[in-house]
Amino acid sequence: MKALLVIIMSLCLHVTYAQKTDTTKTFIQGKELGEVVVKSSYLTREGDHILAIPTKEQRKHAVTGYDLLSNLMIPGVSVERSTGSVTTPNGAATLYINGREVDFREVQSLRPKDVSRVEYFDVPTGKYAKDAYAINIIMKPLNNGGYTQLDASQNIGYLYGDYNLISKFVTGTKSFNLWAGYSLENPKSSMDENETFIFPDYQLNRLQHYNNADNRQTEEYVQASISNRGRKYIWMLRGGMAWNASKNGVNNGMTEYWKTAAAIKNGSILDINTRNKSYRPSVYFYGLHTFSNTKSLDYVFDGYYSRNDYDRLYNDDNVSFRSLVKEDYYYIKANANYSMAFSHRNRLTFSLYEFMRISDSEYIGTSAYNQNLHSSETILFADYSQRLGRFFFDINPGLSFLTYRLKGMRSINHLTPRLQARATYRIDKVQQLQFMFALGNTYPRINTINNVEQQIDPIIILKGNSNMDNSILLNPRLSHTLNFNKFALQTGVSYFYQNHSIISDYYIRDGHLISTFRDDCIYHRPSADMSITYKPSGTLNMKLSGQWVKHLVRGGAEHRNLSAFSGTAMINYYVRDFSFGASIVSPTRDLIDSQINRKTFWRYQLSAMWNHGNWAIEANANNLFMMKNNIVDELSASYYSFKQIDQSRSFNQYATLKIVYSFDYGKKTSKSPDYKHQNSESAILK
Repeated sequence: MKALLVIIMSLCLHVTYAQKTDTTKTFIQGKELGEVVVKSSYLTREGDHILAIPTKEQRKHAVTGYDLLSNLMIPGVSVERSTGSVTTPNGAATLYINGREVDFREVQSLRPKDVSRVEYFDVPTGKYAKDAYAINIIMKPLNNGGYTQLDASQNIGYLYGDYNLISKFVTGTKSFNLWAGYSLENPKSSMDENETFIFPDYQLNRLQHYNNADNRQTEEYVQASISNRGRKYIWMLRGGMAWNASKNGVNNGMTEYWKTAAAIKNGSILDINTRNKSYRPSVYFYGLHTFSNTKSLDYVFDGYYSRNDYDRLYNDDNVSFRSLVKEDYYYIKANANYSMAFSHRNRLTFSLYEFMRISDSEYIGTSAYNQNLHSSETILFADYSQRLGRFFFDINPGLSFLTYRLKGMRSINHLTPRLQARATYRIDKVQQLQFMFALGNTYPRINTINNVEQQIDPIIILKGNSNMDNSILLNPRLSHTLNFNKFALQTGVSYFYQNHSIISDYYIRDGHLISTFRDDCIYHRPSADMSITYKPSGTLNMKLSGQWVKHLVRGGAEHRNLSAFSGTAMINYYVRDFSFGASIVSPTRDLIDSQINRKTFWRYQLSAMWNHGNWAIEANANNLFMMKNNIVDELSASYYSFKQIDQSRSFNQYATLKIVYSFDYGKKTSKSPDYKHQNSESAILK
């Protein structure tokens, strides 16, 4: 009944459109290209992007947008189909559909047979200039008609289910859409942690252990939309509601304490129960106005309100600590892009962004406190691109004004320059050399500047730090791409620099360990990467990638130095209505939050899919015969160190079965993207 009421009350809009997007020549030329068939090359260089035309086999044997992106095997692009993570060696790629930025669910439920082409902007320009990399999925033009689709995914090995309904109807220039879904996940986990606390007069050790911890997460969502697509104007309005809940429960765990070699408390019963609940209404508006063949304006308004409830109860041998927080959180994002194309292969784009966050939190538990946080950032960009023979360059200067204020404190303001510059040289028809330089800034997460103190167990007190500064980021990169008929290669070297890098800080106060934050570190990360794609035939595709990374942290209380190699390999084979695939990911080492040394494990997957008519069935087997995979986190600081070993059913062997059924009515129409809210942001100190 709740979902039905929300559907009726939140019926808003969504637009899907078939305009050529903001590429080198820009969508404002008003030309809609039909599906392009490239026979001479698997991947084609088109100025500031790589054009990928999905083959018949790649379309047929994909049921989601992420499946299709994975099947394309674009060199340097890594796709995690289950989570929707799309990354490159130099950062995450922003995803677009017909030039409009989208989220996980929109890409997840795209019908691959309705995709015309995919553009990978490794030299983002114009409206994409703010992105490190961008992927734009272009859909085929829409006609009258509609469809309804049901899909269900279920795990074997641990509790997981994802169930969705999507319905769409198109008449003329208008489109009506409805989305609804429910998901549930609960991978049981275990943990062993050995902590060391260095007090002035003694050393205290604590060992904690638990098995079969509850990690239950659920989500319900409902969305509705309407849209209109004219010759020179497109608009989209969408609204809906999402409910999220999570429960992490540790019961009958064990805790031991000892000073040096003398035990002071053995075999204490450990219970930790954490609950998060939130509901989030949202509204989204998108507009595109084409003034002429050379000028256009697009704009976005995206906002939501979130009610977040957090409850954590720690009980160690009848000693209890509780954190109970109720938060009202408001988020607004507004963006406008004005683009002008000129006759000499050059273009100018102006972009304005506004991000606003407000958090009002009431802490009730062991520590009572009211916290109000306001944050606003305004960014202005200008982007100019020019092609001169084999040379292409793009310069994207900008200015960021950031202000945030804590209740009872003065406002903190930062005015920071931003810059992205790219230059490419087309060596020949198949090779390109590219240099990129980025200057940016980032500021502390809103929950880390929280002034609240929360005692979470008998020893540790969490505390924010409102005196941290924003960071300056520098990122140069040199890369080389090679695209033959059946072979594609990308190699690159990068360097990343960040001052005021935020790490956890620990010190002793009144017999407790204070866990807070500091920003006096400098972080360096040189890296090198290589990615190879080989497509000997339409039925056999292969990809191999590798990366070397070195993490260096200087300043602050501790120095860090970590080098790591990682690699991935995947292969797909298509035969009639069936496809078979295999992938493997090597163990990795990483430096989390510039401080924690993390070791991961081997991962591999075997998959099979049958796709015929309106039905698709996919089966995946993950980490077969593996039962002891774990993630190891280690930290060594002046007053505190730990080694934590985490195991989860999701790390080890499990299988997934997915069934998709769709039926069309009326004339054929492109499939509507599914929509799912991302988790709400929060300023709660946890």
